Amino acid sequence: MTDYFDLSQPIEYGMTIFPGDPEFNIKPAQGVLAPWQVTEIHLGTHTGTHIDSVSHLVPAGKTIDQYPLGRLILPGISIPMLGLIDDQEISEAQILKWLNILPEGGAVIIQTGWDEYWKTDRYMRHPYLSHEAVSKLVKTGASLVGIDALNVDSTVKATDHVHHILLENDILIVENLANLGNLEPGKVYQFSFLPLHLIGLDGSPIRAVAW
Repeated sequence: MTDYFDLSQPIEYGMTIFPGDPEFNIKPAQGVLAPWQVTEIHLGTHTGTHIDSVSHLVPAGKTIDQYPLGRLILPGISIPMLGLIDDQEISEAQILKWLNILPEGGAVIIQTGWDEYWKTDRYMRHPYLSHEAVSKLVKTGASLVGIDALNVDSTVKATDHVHHILLENDILIVENLANLGNLEPGKVYQFSFLPLHLIGLDGSPIRAVAW
């Protein structure tokens, strides 16, 4: 029997939102007659657990609908980076030993444990990838990089080197993952990071799953 792991944060009132992004809101849709229920949803393309396409940063880059399913359902590994302090930079040396098991074109998922601080101020002070670490991920051939934190860059320092390096190399980014402690380090999993089929947009909320 296959074990499936939900790696998604719930979309709900009180959830963490990246500073400046649209706030989540729902309300009953107007004009719907009882007993039918239809809900109007207001959120951003990067609300909750979400995926960034290249056009999130590169104006002429691919939009989220332009990726084949094989880029969104793929094998990969989870790298444990636990015990880090606030706004700590993750070095190349810290991730290096795990990369020899990365499947070709696979996903690299960074487990910091920072999902523990979801809905708190500390969630903004998460660890992030160094220039050297993300450059190594590009050289290793990763096609997607994810993290259980608000940002692969430093939110505190407002860095953008990780987004630039990954997206300019057509490597997708997934942020606000959760429950990565359910995954065994050093083991290859299958992942699904399916976005909504949004035409011409820069990203999408997703339901992230591993098995």
